[in-house]
Amino acid sequence: MATMATATTTYDVFLSHSSRDRDVAADIANRLQAEGLEPFYDASIQVGETISQAIWDALAECHAFIAIVSPESSPDAMSMVELGAATAWNKPVFVLLNGPASMRLPDALQRFDAYPLNRVDDILGRIRHNLKPLSDNEHMVLAETYRDLDVPADQLGQSPSSLRQLVEQFNAKTKKHLSGDRLLSELLRMRKQGKLPRLGRRRREFHP
Repeated sequence: MATMATATTTYDVFLSHSSRDRDVAADIANRLQAEGLEPFYDASIQVGETISQAIWDALAECHAFIAIVSPESSPDAMSMVELGAATAWNKPVFVLLNGPASMRLPDALQRFDAYPLNRVDDILGRIRHNLKPLSDNEHMVLAETYRDLDVPADQLGQSPSSLRQLVEQFNAKTKKHLSGDRLLSELLRMRKQGKLPRLGRRRREFHP
């Protein structure tokens, strides 16, 4: 079984699946954990935790999204909402087929790369390629840049101009080329871990 998540667990991969594919999701979750990647799926939600908030937090902070589909389970409305959020936030999306490689995918999933279960290693390889952890110094620079910008993380996700400033300043200081989505994801993970600095009382005028 997957290990129990704590209140401060941050998630690397979001697993979207129907109730029929719950066992497959658990197997993939265990595989991800064995590779050092923390998965979010239905068993990750703790007793007393608000389900919708847990889902949105995990979607916002994750670095990749895997949709598990099978011939017996077409994506439900919530799965489509999750997929929409993942694509809106520019998360890498992978489709994992719990069935024959020839199965027809729902229209909403046809533009994404699809893999049969026996090629889950290919997905892991692509996720790892895109997921080189920030160093402690880079996290410190990101926290300082966030503090100086003085725009809350939740507003950064709605303000392209502010997020662009964060990206430009961070990349200039670190000589990196990270995207706004990656930095926002890191900020949300840091906030969940209690590592973000408090912002000043003055707030910049919000320009979405």
